[in-house]
Amino acid sequence: MPERSERRAHQMMHSFVGKEAPDWALDGVRSGRIPGFCLFRHNNVDSPAQLREMNLSLWRAALDGGLPPPLIGIDQEGGQLVAVTGGATELPGNMALAATRDPALAEAAGRILGRELLAMGVNLNFAPSLDVNINPANPVIGVRSFGDDPALVAEMGVALLCGMQAEGVIAAAKHFPGHGDTAADSHYAAPSLPHSRERIEQVELAPFRAAIRAGVGALLTAHVRLDALDAARPATLSPAVLGGLLRGEMGFSGLIITDAMDMHAVAQFGALQSVSGAMDAGADLILLGHLPDQMALSRATHARIHAAALARIRAARERLPRHMPPLSVVGCDAHRRIERAIAERSITRVKGDPLLRPGPDDVIAVVTPEPRDLTPADTSSSVQIALADAIRARHPHVHALQLCHDAGDADIAALRDACRGASIVVVGAIDAARDPAQRAFVDAIRQDGARMVIISMRTPYDLAALPFVETYLCTYSIRAASMWAVARVLFGDIDAAGKLPCRIPGIALDA
Repeated sequence: MPERSERRAHQMMHSFVGKEAPDWALDGVRSGRIPGFCLFRHNNVDSPAQLREMNLSLWRAALDGGLPPPLIGIDQEGGQLVAVTGGATELPGNMALAATRDPALAEAAGRILGRELLAMGVNLNFAPSLDVNINPANPVIGVRSFGDDPALVAEMGVALLCGMQAEGVIAAAKHFPGHGDTAADSHYAAPSLPHSRERIEQVELAPFRAAIRAGVGALLTAHVRLDALDAARPATLSPAVLGGLLRGEMGFSGLIITDAMDMHAVAQFGALQSVSGAMDAGADLILLGHLPDQMALSRATHARIHAAALARIRAARERLPRHMPPLSVVGCDAHRRIERAIAERSITRVKGDPLLRPGPDDVIAVVTPEPRDLTPADTSSSVQIALADAIRARHPHVHALQLCHDAGDADIAALRDACRGASIVVVGAIDAARDPAQRAFVDAIRQDGARMVIISMRTPYDLAALPFVETYLCTYSIRAASMWAVARVLFGDIDAAGKLPCRIPGIALDA
């Protein structure tokens, strides 16, 4: 039965809309036609318990067909991109991990991700990002990266992926050959890496080489042109990059998975042409994303299926765990302790004295930006920023205020008025370099003379847009653990022990 089914197998990683697996998906798994699925937060996830039951139905369908479990992937990176919440551990993310400089914490984070995902029936995580975030203007990577030092990215990324794979979940490190030095988002544009082969080797490829040596199970491609090898096609569609470089020169024998094929950088060529091109370039699994008519695409590309790709998919599935850990591991106390440890050790003092030292009657105004998804690879809009709550737990007189995105002059004036009378104004910054309203508000508060503390809640680069601030801290995350951790720093419970994982252009930092 398995042999007959595998002859009909496809290389497509499908997706669907719904909190239960549809009949066509179950039939495709049972018959061996569908090897795996990519799940999305908004389409497929209500809660850890619901996710487990949905995935259990897919596992059972494979068992009914005499096959190993299907590959079920999701983006559970931590920080900016967390597909499963509702009780799952919400880790601060990669740049926060790098700020701790502790590979043991990175490995522990990987184990948490692996253990919790497998308990929910997910056996493939599109993580970690091994992109070296050289470009401060990068719109899509940022805090998803471990920083701008290839050695640090490699060390922390390998520790995380080894922890995850030790729990039975395949790590799909991304975005090969690197998306960290681009100023465009491949969801919307066609970025390129125009550098020399030598420079690519030293920066972009170094973390991926380390991951391959460490036994990473999968690599996920970037829809980015590597001009030194192929100036005409993005890496996902390039035989020179996937076959010549990755398979040949770098000796990678695991799964090559494409990034989503509905992203502009490849979708511009047409669905059938780009999917066929990825197969011909050497990709094993084609992640269809939100493309319509996915079963028709599978049928249309059946003649291009590569036996070597099917063999790698089959081998990866055979190695998958056949049992899920108990759901009770999701969000358990042991995982929460590690989540807090990462957050507390990541808080970074960049400038000034972080201690608030309020008097008993002093008012603290806490102003945070409206959380939004700044890219499609972002789940920030689902987060309620808990900074004011964390500060209020230590001081009774706190005014919680929110600055909406692209606020106008009247909005800024009203918010400024609401802060008058406060002895201390704590301002959260998110992508301030691209939001003039945040810069205008901070400048207005500075003119009013109140003591101001800026907390960068995403990348540290916001300081370049706010160089005049006297006190500047970084959390790298808006997740709850990071907000409670920075409050502990503000009140002197713990030191700000983190170290910047990236340089801030044009800024001379405190010693």
